[in-house]
Amino acid sequence: MALPKITQPEFEITLPVIKRKIKFRPFLVKEEKVLLIGKEGSPSEQMAAMMQILKNVVVSPKNFNPGDLTVTDIEYLFMHLRGKSVDNIVKLKYQDKEDEKIYDFEVDLNTISPTFTEGRKHEIPVGNVTVELKDPTFDIVKQVGADIESAGDIDGMDSEKIFDILSKCLVKVWDNEQVYDDFTEAEAKDFFKGMDIGSFKGIQEFFETSPKLQHTLKYTNELGNERTIVLKGISDFF
Repeated sequence: MALPKITQPEFEITLPVIKRKIKFRPFLVKEEKVLLIGKEGSPSEQMAAMMQILKNVVVSPKNFNPGDLTVTDIEYLFMHLRGKSVDNIVKLKYQDKEDEKIYDFEVDLNTISPTFTEGRKHEIPVGNVTVELKDPTFDIVKQVGADIESAGDIDGMDSEKIFDILSKCLVKVWDNEQVYDDFTEAEAKDFFKGMDIGSFKGIQEFFETSPKLQHTLKYTNELGNERTIVLKGISDFF
């Protein structure tokens, strides 16, 4: 007689950026091994392992594709998955650069939320028109070959990658007479390249103020100096 299957609990969260409800189960021992192997690899290999596990554990919505999420939503979902599967308390060690001592910290994953810039809007006035943008998804960032961990910093990107991302994130443009929502990516690139520098700064600010997953640790080292560590992105939390 075959052994019975263990029923896994299900949990539901709302992703903070796209506001979508996700239902998931804890990851299993075999999936944890995939994570451990991925952790020893490059950042791209770590992300690939994370994405594969998210595909496995999400039970709703059906046909879930983590590539459709923003990087911040992916990190947020994985963080809660780790909390439900292992422990919501993560123990970290950091070596202070001043006194070279190692300090221990405990972070409660349930208290971590993305930071949102007050007043940030997806509709941006540009001259006599208004531009609507969407936050780049993981698949968009990957398609253009940009660095996943610095997806919000277009100032440091290659110029062509910047326009590739912008062309994929343009939702529509409108003026007092017409809405323009039927265009090719090539046309979108030409549109952005034709902006004046002042207008383009508003576009750049939209991406640089995108929601980010971060948490601040404060402590006093043995020299009596107050120190601050800012955790950014999923790799800093584990």
